[in-house]
This record gives sequence, structure tokens and C-alpha cells, in this order.
Amino acid sequence: MPSFPHELPLALFRNCPELVPYLLKQLQVELPAYREVLIVESNLTELTPTEYRADLVLTLNDGDTPLAAVVAEAQLTIDHDKEYSWPHYVTGARARLRIPVVLLVICNDEKVANWARQEIVIGGDWRFRPIVLGPAQVPWVKTPELARQLPELAVLSALAHGNEPAGLEVLLPTIEALLTLDEQRKGFYYDVVLRSLNDAMRRALEQELKMQSGKYEYQSDFARTYFGQGLAEGEAKGEAKGEAKALLAVLEARGMTLDPSTRDRIVSCTDAEQLHRWIVCAATASSLHEVFGTP
Repeated sequence: MPSFPHELPLALFRNCPELVPYLLKQLQVELPAYREVLIVESNLTELTPTEYRADLVLTLNDGDTPLAAVVAEAQLTIDHDKEYSWPHYVTGARARLRIPVVLLVICNDEKVANWARQEIVIGGDWRFRPIVLGPAQVPWVKTPELARQLPELAVLSALAHGNEPAGLEVLLPTIEALLTLDEQRKGFYYDVVLRSLNDAMRRALEQELKMQSGKYEYQSDFARTYFGQGLAEGEAKGEAKGEAKALLAVLEARGMTLDPSTRDRIVSCTDAEQLHRWIVCAATASSLHEVFGTP
């Protein structure tokens, strides 16, 4: 099954197909004057034994007439097999749809992006070069207006730049834009953005939202609904960690030698109340068995 990071940009494109031509224009790709973006079947097999299935295929349409197509591929690692399948994706889509086709490769790592940009020699004078969107090419969405207009672009920007020194400049507009979405998209996008942040940036974002909660009621509501949960979870983990240290100190003071499995059981426990019960028991117990029920 495709991994969560692999599916993420594709989910953004499926929820907002207009994001694909927007990004292509940012990459200076010329597109026809279209009126609509549609998602089409990604199976590009043409009566051959091998199935070639691209991640996502979209068409730029003028009414019922497709004018051009985009094959979108999410690429997490260097995979030299793609040097053979990518040209087939484009020629297969072109043969089936009878319109010009471009390949857009989305990478979450600059090393992978640089590899994907390399020219592929097909044979003779035919050369093929994918259009690649790496983290450096993802626009910085710094204004609430643009974030609200294209929330999927804001999420992509937060994922690409959120952990950089100026990451709050894209994270705050993204968080504001999420409030305009339905509950399902809001929760999903919030979750993926928060997961992508390192501990330092997550704390910085939480602190910034707390500081701004007095100025903007909508941010206060969001902080209580979402980041409040994160803060509560963080406090619970901190409390459990402190209780675990206390329990280890009590057992050591009482001369009880811990085997590796019991020590792991203590330090991995996230239930502060359970740890506290063990501490109370350890204060008077004569053996580990009385504390943990182990031999």
C-alpha cells in the first residue's frame, strides 16, 4: 500500500485539482487557456502485458474538450526504474488522450528532486526531462488571503517550509486557512502539518497561537480545539516521564536490581497514574514481583 507521505501530495491534488496547473505556472510551464481541471483514469496500459499506472492524471479542459494533460507523480526516493516508466506514462497518456502531455514529479527531498530533473536519453535524438517540484520550488504562502484562496497550496507550503527558520510565516496563515474548511479536511490537513513539524517548531507554533489568542478569537478557538489537545498530551507525557524517573529512583534506593525488560516497561509507560501506583507499592514492597507481578 502506498505510504502516507507518498499519498499526501496526491490527496492535495485530488481535493484541489486546480493546484496542479497553478504549480506548473510557477515553474514557468506554458499551458493552454483552459476552463476546468478534471481527474481522469491513471491506468496508462495500451494493450501490453505490463500495466503502467501513474499516480494521478489530470486534463485541462475547455468545456468537454481536453486541451492538455498532466501526469502527476509523487517520488520519495531515487528509483532508476522510473527512468523507463516515466516516458511511458507520457507517451501512453498522449496516445490515449490525443493531446499534449507533461509529467510533474513532486519530491519532498532536494536530493531526489535533483535526480528526477536529469535528462533521460530515450534513444537517437529523443531526450526526455520531467518537470520537477522540489521543496525549494514550493511557493511560500505568507498571506492569509492566498492561504484561504488555495488552502491545499498553503498546506503544501507548510510541509515544505514549516521547519525552516522563518517557518511561522507560512504556518500561521495555513492554520488560519484551515478554519474555512469542512471538519474532515480541516482535521486531516491540521494532522499532517503538525506531524511534519519538529519539536522546536511545534512548540514555537503553539506558543505563537497562545500569544495571539487574546487578539483573535478564531485563533483562540482553534488553539483550544486542536493545539489544546496537543499541549495536554505533551503535559501528560512530561508527567509520565517524571513519574518514571521517580520510580526508578525509589527502586534503586531500595536495592532492587532491574532486568532490561522491566526497565523498558517503566520508561515506556505513558500512564502517569499507573506509574504513581507502582511508586506507592515500591515504597514498601520487598520484591519486584510485589510491584509489577513479575517473577
